[in-house]
Amino acid sequence: MTTRDASGRSVDEAQDALHEAMRRSDTDALRNVLFEGLAFELPDGSVTDREADLNAHSTGAVRFEQILELHRSTREHAGRARVDSLVDARLIDDGHRIEGKMSYLRYWSIIDGRWQVVAGSVQPVP
Repeated sequence: MTTRDASGRSVDEAQDALHEAMRRSDTDALRNVLFEGLAFELPDGSVTDREADLNAHSTGAVRFEQILELHRSTREHAGRARVDSLVDARLIDDGHRIEGKMSYLRYWSIIDGRWQVVAGSVQPVP
């Protein structure tokens, strides 16, 4: 059974909204789906938080040109979820072009009535 947040959105719909917000660098939409205490591991092993992510999008330090989801696996129960997704990404990160397949793992929870990413990681796929 799919758990919906207060707005009626499933975690898969929240994931779709997150990808769209990333494509547009829409910091208002990102703020809505990223938990205030977010901990997200980057490919180099460092961990970033919500404010750093929002700042990277608002300044243009990170700009996604493409996020094409190739596969998604969602496991969800009682307002918590784990979403694994494989994407074909093209982005600019601190002036460097990055292209290729990326594996995203996100943990979601319903907080304040809406699905929010509480933790996750991203790794390039060789």
